[in-house]
Amino acid sequence: MPELPEVETMVRGLRPALGGMTLREVQVLDEFLLVDHTAREFERTVQGAMVDRIDRRGKWVVIALGDRRGLIVIQPRMTGGFWLIPPDRPDHIRLILRTDGPRESIWFCDNRRLGKIAWYPGAEEAELAFSRSHGPDALEISRAELGARLARTARGIKPTLMDQKVLAGIGNIYADEILFRARIHPSRTASTLSNGELDRLHASIPAVLSEAIAAEGSSFDAGYRTVLGLEGGFLTGNAMYGRGGQPCPNCGHAIEKTKIAGLIGRPTHFCARCQPLDPPRRTKTR
Repeated sequence: MPELPEVETMVRGLRPALGGMTLREVQVLDEFLLVDHTAREFERTVQGAMVDRIDRRGKWVVIALGDRRGLIVIQPRMTGGFWLIPPDRPDHIRLILRTDGPRESIWFCDNRRLGKIAWYPGAEEAELAFSRSHGPDALEISRAELGARLARTARGIKPTLMDQKVLAGIGNIYADEILFRARIHPSRTASTLSNGELDRLHASIPAVLSEAIAAEGSSFDAGYRTVLGLEGGFLTGNAMYGRGGQPCPNCGHAIEKTKIAGLIGRPTHFCARCQPLDPPRRTKTR
């Protein structure tokens, strides 16, 4: 957490509050999160710049500045997030952006200090940094590219989907839901998926992520809130994550909660009847 839907929710919440505004004051409260800059260097570089646009790249928030002032790139990682209202834990504030707009202060908080705050002089430098550790965006990857990337690994499909170098944006909650929709067992070897399974998987990825964005993400603990301090609503109607022992909404079979190879400490939820490990193969007709 946060995953692609939560970061997209952050970006959509920030756009009306930050887009077109001038950063009249920038205050770094925790230099530990900065990448390759001191607090003084970062503040001096971006202060006074106008915000041209706010975008998402995988799980990164990208704030593009006008007049060739570069880009601020923030990685929320596990517990980072933006607030447009005074945060309920001021001791978790790591960065404050003060603007000339109606939302005078925007806070970035991170209780575990795992996030990163970077500045790049241009889009090419930011894209190079992203490409070193990320594959295509999960909402944009083509069927052909997805199939090619899965064919190159002998790992299970779930840890492969969650590998940001394969495709960017999918985490534990949404991997469970995507694989359930696609009727694929989470331990299936990624490179063994049939063309039909790849078709279902490729269709399920944007379907699940789009539904989660519409619900403003998932809040399974206090680690994620929207920019207005509200809980995301996806987990009120999802099928798999957090529902171990409950009946599968498709077939009624009990949902299993387990751990699989490659995902230390993260639970996996699936329906063994809808997602068989060894699915029956169709016999060819003459």
